[in-house]
Amino acid sequence: MQDGTNMGKPSIPPHPKGETMKAVCFTAFGKDSSALSVKEIPKPFVEKPDEVLIKVHVSALNPIDKVRVSGGLKLVLPEEYDTSVVGYDAAGVIEEVGEEAGKSYKIGDEVYVRINKPLKYGSTAEYTVSSLSDIAKKPSNISFSEAASIPLAGLTALQALRKGDVKEGSKVFIAGGAGGVGSLAIQIAKKMLKASYVCTTASAGAGTELCKKAGADRVVDYRSEDFEKVLAGEDFDMALDTTNEAGKMGTLLKKGGKIISIAGSPSIEAMEDLYPNSGLMVKFFMFVTKNRAALKAAKKAGGSWEYIFLKDNGNGLSEMAGFIEKGDIVPIVDTESDSMDDFKKAVDKLWSGRSKGKCVIKIV
Repeated sequence: MQDGTNMGKPSIPPHPKGETMKAVCFTAFGKDSSALSVKEIPKPFVEKPDEVLIKVHVSALNPIDKVRVSGGLKLVLPEEYDTSVVGYDAAGVIEEVGEEAGKSYKIGDEVYVRINKPLKYGSTAEYTVSSLSDIAKKPSNISFSEAASIPLAGLTALQALRKGDVKEGSKVFIAGGAGGVGSLAIQIAKKMLKASYVCTTASAGAGTELCKKAGADRVVDYRSEDFEKVLAGEDFDMALDTTNEAGKMGTLLKKGGKIISIAGSPSIEAMEDLYPNSGLMVKFFMFVTKNRAALKAAKKAGGSWEYIFLKDNGNGLSEMAGFIEKGDIVPIVDTESDSMDDFKKAVDKLWSGRSKGKCVIKIV
């Protein structure tokens, strides 16, 4: 898949027994749901001892899916095959286990997962394959739809907050509290990491109510107030940037505080950490587009700015599951497509940028 077409890419390898499945796929890059369609493709299968085959009940979408389908990742993560399956998150039931995976999981176990290598088999399909290190048992008290909404957003929030050294008593600012990552970040900061104060941004009405329900102590209406002005001098220990506004956050930060970004242009360091073999063209692009405003804002405040990419971690999912089962973390689902054929309902809502919480697609 190159320059918007599938020219020059191999097909997905066939199943050893010729078995197939349905999946939501794209064969060319595009800017909306018209680039996606339901196709019959080879069913994945366990190839390594640490892998499991999962019968997907629900998949979930994330903003990164929009970036990927539009071709925004093709320089650093080129599509592997002529047909690509969309989606990173899923919840389902294990149908086959590799020899090593069988020591921890068995057929019939309910699990949730952030697929580590979706370029081969994404999550919006009847089946997907995952490595043992990327899965965890589904919290017993929530639905498959709720479970599927957690992995990528929850792990991103947890890793970002920990990178920002959030701990008991911390004062935390989270931009975009009504989004998939933001709504979970509020809960994780308050319940898991014991932050004493969490402030966020959202629109008035439903967005603000969602954030307050998640545990935010204060919600700034971003449509009528500039957070960098109304919160100036409040000395936050950490600011989480989910909205590409890190350049405005220096006024909020205490000396020695940290701004952690998951949106906007990543740093060269973050790219090299995740993709150590990135080519010179990619590194040059990252230098040209680097977030100088964020670096300057953090430096002026006597703090630091860092961009992070999610690193897959099944242990993190297991850790969150305990808090979910206690009711400390509550998944928030905005839109649910009732079937794979109805995928555009969830895709269009996520692509619109107006979803509050997550958008999911029922497969079973």
